[in-house]
Amino acid sequence: MWISFVLLFGLVLRRSNCEYDRNNAATGIKLSTNNELSVSASNAFLNFGVVINPFNSSTKDVRKHCNVGYVSTDYFVHSIGVIGAASNGTNREMFMFAFAGEITTKSTLFICLVTVSRSTCNAQHQMTVLHSADKPQNYFLIGIDSHATFVYGFTSTMVFKLEIATNQIVQNLTLETLWPSIIFLPHAFGFSDQWAVVVGYGFNRSEKKNYAIMECLIDLISLISYSCETLIVESTYLVPSNLLSYNELYEVSVAIRHENVLVGIHRLNTIVILKKNQTSLTKIHVYTVTSSSLTSFGRLVGWVDEQTIAVVAYHSLYSSWSQSQIFFYDKNSVSSTSPLYTFPNNQQTIGNQLFQPHFVRLVITSNGNLALLTDYSLVIIVPASPINYASMWVEPSATAFVFYYSPTPCIGGTFSHEFGLGPCTICLPGTRNPGIARSDGTSCISCSRNNSNSYCPLAALVEFDLNTMTSYSQVTAYPVSADTTNFDDILLENMFETDSNFSCMIISPFFWTLIAGAFAFSVWIMMAVIKLGKWQQYNRYRTRVKTIFMHTDLIREGQRWVGGLATIAIIVLVSFAYWFSASFLKRYPIEEVSEPANFACDSTLINAKFATGLDLLAIPQSIDAQRMFNLLDNQIFNITVELINTGFTCDSISVQENLIGTQYANLILSCERSKWNAVTSVTFTLPDHYSSVQLNMTGPHWASAVRICLRGESQTIMNTMLHALDFCQLFSAPNQTLAHASTIPFIMTKIINITKSMEKNRPITYSGLWLSSVHGASLFNEAFYTEFGNYLRYTFALTTIRITFDERSFYIKNIQEPIVRTRQTVFQALLFTSLVIELFGFSFLLAKLFVLPIIRRMLAICHKYRDRAQHTLSSQSANMGSIYINLEVERWPAVECLPSNQFQPNDIDDIEIDCISHELRRHIYLPNYPCKYLWTRQTAEPRLICLEKSKDESGDRLENSNSQLH
Repeated sequence: MWISFVLLFGLVLRRSNCEYDRNNAATGIKLSTNNELSVSASNAFLNFGVVINPFNSSTKDVRKHCNVGYVSTDYFVHSIGVIGAASNGTNREMFMFAFAGEITTKSTLFICLVTVSRSTCNAQHQMTVLHSADKPQNYFLIGIDSHATFVYGFTSTMVFKLEIATNQIVQNLTLETLWPSIIFLPHAFGFSDQWAVVVGYGFNRSEKKNYAIMECLIDLISLISYSCETLIVESTYLVPSNLLSYNELYEVSVAIRHENVLVGIHRLNTIVILKKNQTSLTKIHVYTVTSSSLTSFGRLVGWVDEQTIAVVAYHSLYSSWSQSQIFFYDKNSVSSTSPLYTFPNNQQTIGNQLFQPHFVRLVITSNGNLALLTDYSLVIIVPASPINYASMWVEPSATAFVFYYSPTPCIGGTFSHEFGLGPCTICLPGTRNPGIARSDGTSCISCSRNNSNSYCPLAALVEFDLNTMTSYSQVTAYPVSADTTNFDDILLENMFETDSNFSCMIISPFFWTLIAGAFAFSVWIMMAVIKLGKWQQYNRYRTRVKTIFMHTDLIREGQRWVGGLATIAIIVLVSFAYWFSASFLKRYPIEEVSEPANFACDSTLINAKFATGLDLLAIPQSIDAQRMFNLLDNQIFNITVELINTGFTCDSISVQENLIGTQYANLILSCERSKWNAVTSVTFTLPDHYSSVQLNMTGPHWASAVRICLRGESQTIMNTMLHALDFCQLFSAPNQTLAHASTIPFIMTKIINITKSMEKNRPITYSGLWLSSVHGASLFNEAFYTEFGNYLRYTFALTTIRITFDERSFYIKNIQEPIVRTRQTVFQALLFTSLVIELFGFSFLLAKLFVLPIIRRMLAICHKYRDRAQHTLSSQSANMGSIYINLEVERWPAVECLPSNQFQPNDIDDIEIDCISHELRRHIYLPNYPCKYLWTRQTAEPRLICLEKSKDESGDRLENSNSQLH
């Protein structure tokens, strides 16, 4: 007997396990919800999950949930329909729902009304048995009309109508009676006030082939079928066995709102929108959405409002919270890229307690609230949120079958402009939301744009000034050698600089040389005036001055006093040359030159010439150079990532080093958050120069811009100096946000500066630094949203910035050496001094060869005309006992001269003899004696000498020559 019992139990258990899948929540209607009550059924746990006032989170008429167990363990519930508050209940204490079930041991179908007490969760059951079936039902569907008056049910063989108030079946028809011309298998239906739409598979009874998806419009009052039409014509034949037994592939869904009907056919990734006429349905839109990552589009459908529809599909890429995703569309625009938003999203996440569920049932109430049933019979309650709010996940305090969302003010940088189920959307460019929570929510406000650098892009929290975070680098362009790197040319160019600029003129050597020349010329004029002005009392001073200048004559080696005057200009010019040379010598190396060159018109003058080239790192280096490379290789990099205009906080940020494959190692970071300017700064140390690091930011936030900074400390060893690394690069784009996955590739290049010493016997100085550059950074994906849908902004739970480093196989070698060294400067200055003296001597030579002969010729012409006038005067003077001697300009031999103090000034008249050239310079007139006034080089004393060579007026030779006057 016990053996028989065990065998019987095993057969029953086997049949139950095979024909009644208690873990499958997708079959039938395991969730039914309205604004008052939500009920789910779990055959695995043999109970109902009841939630009273599911969408109410206020303290008034509070929400409550409880479990109501099955009456019998052999019950199998196919479908549920909620009624709401019982009409005979007081103070909304009693709530009712109906369920369609089957007694598994007898395959008996029944309908049951359940009344639940809010306070005690005790339940009362009213069962009505329908009939016994030959085999377990795969489709036993029920629904409640909008007035909660009747329960309507469909099986694979019959249709019935149960009056709730009396718990009596008022109508019971076979499917053949309802649809006499076709074989029709209902798979889903939707209810309105007085009519319903049933969707299933059917074919003509006479042909019995070419199964098609059909919709039938039914009058609920009299339970008659108005019309049945094919929804989608298929080219393939459907296998009847797949339709008669349950197969999720052939599931369809229906939703009705007022006169609009929405049908989802996930096997074809198609939804159909219909409009009810009097007794038929008219197709308005047929949408087929296909994508490599999107499957089962239309598995569940619902109406959010008159214009917005919800469609459930499986999405494999963009959701880390669930395997199913709800796409919300405008009913006139349905495509893979046109969703308005999705659920879940990065603001409306699903907790880990649900283990990435599938959605098997979707219900949207008349008020726009959402209820979901997962494949593990867990319930999600999402109330519609008011303006500037979004319903967000509430962490449960205890284990339960139901999980709630609660309206929460929009996060910073977002807003919501309507009542609904979706997330808050990002603020438009030119607006901002600081994210300060208030009881009435926060909306985006306009940015003031006080200055041109005001940065108020998408998702802005604050109005940011980008001038406060600019890009910079300590690396500057290596200087290029001047056009002239020969010191001789530089010296000559700067000595004879002629610039009208006052600041340049005041330090110009040529200008001061002209001043000195002007002074010398004025002295020469004064000397000439003293000589020609008959101011004999100053002749002694004039003689001394001449003596002094003759001794300072560098041009003719003391032969001419005029050369002494020119020497003043030479000294000025050469002094400036020495000053320039000494100052120019100090302007090396360029690293030690901090002030402009105030000794020349060109303030950028430096005593350095440069050479730049590229060398391979593989080439062996000298000991000193290798020390520089070692310092560069061992420099530690500190990275600072500054997220600008962001809502990410320090708690939501982590940093990792990416290793081989998917392996990674967490890095220690320091983080600071500035609320007033919405900047989060993260700093960490790079493990090595070839690391790939990743910044992970979790949460529903964005960053408008980011600045990456690399920093490293300096170090000096002997004649080798490692410069500090300080590089910052700002990445921003107008009216965009950072992509959910960004990559910033840093290219690192070594720079080696070789500075040769001023003295060749001293060691070379090496300095080095890293040149950091970013090439091909991918940080903004506005094109991605444009191409694949703006809704994707809200689907990513993780925002990452990956930073990679790569080093060039070559390095930049900069060589700096002086244009002139100390010894060369001394030698060049001496050469310049000699050059200047020669230039002045050459100018005197040119004057003697070309200028003086012209002057003499002009004077001879003048004397010729003057002699004629004096000849007339001489004739007149002879009658007065005096002789007028007209002496032509001739050369005379040097003779002994008498002291000038033996003669009175009146004895002579404008007499000058150049004893060096022996030229007679003036005409003389003396009574009775023709004489000349000589200046001898030996005595430097003026003497009066009578002349032999003179002619009287008639041309006779005078005989009284060489007579001395006393």
